[in-house]
Amino acid sequence: MRLLALMAGGLLLLVVSFLIHESWPALQNIGLARFFQDPDWYPIDESYQLTAMIWGTLLTTAGAVLLSTPLGILSAIFCHFYAPPLLSRWYRRMVELLAGIPSVVFGFWGLVVLVPIIGRWHPPGTSLLAGILILTLMIIPTIMLVAHASIAHVPIAY
Repeated sequence: MRLLALMAGGLLLLVVSFLIHESWPALQNIGLARFFQDPDWYPIDESYQLTAMIWGTLLTTAGAVLLSTPLGILSAIFCHFYAPPLLSRWYRRMVELLAGIPSVVFGFWGLVVLVPIIGRWHPPGTSLLAGILILTLMIIPTIMLVAHASIAHVPIAY
């Protein structure tokens, strides 16, 4: 078991060292400060701006977690305590199937279906809201299944 853990850690170090090795020439020529100080992201014009991308990632993640956590936990509570046994089994299997859908499929569905719907309401549609909703749909099954398994292991006395 320790050998597998060492192999996984070694592989992670290999990936990180490869990324540093390949990006080092660009960081030496451009400098790390320009990635955060340039006003826009236009690599052809040598204008780099990562701050907006980092904030977009953080806000999308925070919004999706804030939406999906209560929905996933409430869904697990409903499935375990309130749903009839047949509905609970069926619902849990559907959530397991939803958890198995690749993220590329969610992203494509969001781009083809969700973005045009949001675009009718608030053009152009490609927005933080679309990212949050798609990521929320991806996270809910995992939170629900983990919460359901955790609730199932708690003794009835509690």
